Amino acid sequence: MQAEIQIEPPKRFNNISRPIVSSGTAETLPTGNAKTEGTSTKGFSISDINLLPVLSHPLIEEDSYTDIMELARLMVVITRKFTGSIDHWEFTPSDSLNDVVLRCADRLRTRGSIDHIEVLQGDRNLRLILKKFIGNRSTVYFIPVRPIIQLRHRNRPLFHILLSFVKSLPYGGLFPSCESRIDWLWEFLFEDVAYYKDNKNVMKNHSTKFYARYKTFLESYEIRDWKTLLDKYQPQKPIYKQIKELLLKAETIDFQVPFLLSIKDGYDCMFEHWESFFVVDREDSAFANGYIQMLNDCSNDYDIISAYQHTVAENGNIEPFDDGIPHRLNQLEEFINDLSELLNKL
Repeated sequence: MQAEIQIEPPKRFNNISRPIVSSGTAETLPTGNAKTEGTSTKGFSISDINLLPVLSHPLIEEDSYTDIMELARLMVVITRKFTGSIDHWEFTPSDSLNDVVLRCADRLRTRGSIDHIEVLQGDRNLRLILKKFIGNRSTVYFIPVRPIIQLRHRNRPLFHILLSFVKSLPYGGLFPSCESRIDWLWEFLFEDVAYYKDNKNVMKNHSTKFYARYKTFLESYEIRDWKTLLDKYQPQKPIYKQIKELLLKAETIDFQVPFLLSIKDGYDCMFEHWESFFVVDREDSAFANGYIQMLNDCSNDYDIISAYQHTVAENGNIEPFDDGIPHRLNQLEEFINDLSELLNKL
């Protein structure tokens, strides 16, 4: 099931301090994309620069590690790569290397649809991250595990197929991870239980009860060869047949495609787009609502809605954009949405 990020938060969340995602001391999680990882440090973003005829400040400060000549040379190569020949360009003696860089940036935006350029200076070379805006993503896709657990004694073959499949997905949530924010969320939920302990309706299906009961089991469960199990599985009920038909399509789905998306500036923001795919106990649970509230808090300070696809450009290596990303992302979203709907019918 999908959930809009901007939702009405649980009332209790309005009265607590902001979670670690909004803290300046929080550790930045890895983006999951090796292309942008390394020892590079951020220089600046060209799309943040005012493209006026006359610059009020130098493009690169005197104490910067970035070589303006190296940057101008690389920008020219990139501009030719993504927008065609620029041999017709004319310059005057008064034009500087700053002017060359900004002229290239303007052409890349207007002709190459490149909206954002991050300039990274490593120990040995200059690297540019080129980003294209591909749309707004304000939806969280939940995968509920409680319906799968309920199959444990009712339909054991399908139970192992589904749990092995979901646990093999590269997304966060209920399963073990290094995400301190998820640990914080559980800590808050357990502390919050005190306010609801006398409310039997709330506590009956509260996330903390599910967590306490199944945490060890879910963490220790060994993933089985769900594909082989699925091939052998002969469902009888219509809902079981629908689930098998959907899982047979899994090989056509790119589950890694969210890791190829970027936000505009990922150096300070704590969330990435792959984190909008999340494994929960139930879609309407305290755990699910708490996670959405964390996203809402983060979105107050950072643009985590705008999605960009990106590529890397450096001397001698300019990688093309993967134009198939939007289509593969749409396929994944439809698949997860269909899976969640079927699980909720169990």
